[in-house]
Amino acid sequence: MTCVTVLIAVASVDAACAADYRVRRKTTEFTVEAAISRNPPVLGHNTLRIEIADRQGAPVTDAVVTVNYYMPPMPGMAPMNYTVRAPRSGRGYETVMDLIMTGPWIIVIRADTKGKVWRASFPIDVR
Repeated sequence: MTCVTVLIAVASVDAACAADYRVRRKTTEFTVEAAISRNPPVLGHNTLRIEIADRQGAPVTDAVVTVNYYMPPMPGMAPMNYTVRAPRSGRGYETVMDLIMTGPWIIVIRADTKGKVWRASFPIDVR
C-alpha cells in the first residue's frame, strides 16, 4: 500500500510541475504571450518563451526582442538588473533568465517591430 501511495504522490507532483507560468499582455498594437518554464519561477535558469501577435492575430516573427529582468531596489542591497536578447525560436522568441535570488522580480519584454519600439511588463515571485 505504501508503494502505491508514493507512486500517486510522484505522479501528482509531475502533473503540477508540468504547467508553465503564463502571462498575456496587450499593447495598443500587439498581444504578447510569455511562458516561463517553471511554475512558480525558481532560483537558477528559467526559460522564457515569447509569442507576439499583431491586432489581427498574425504572429510577429521579425521583431528584435530583449528581456530586462530586475529585482526592485531594496535598502542595503546591490542592484540586480539584467538584460538578455531573445532570439527567434520556432513560432516566437526564447531566452534563459538566471534568477539569482528569491523574491519579487519585474520582467520587461522590449520589442522593436519595424521601427516601432514597445514594452510589456509583468511581476513574478521567485521561490
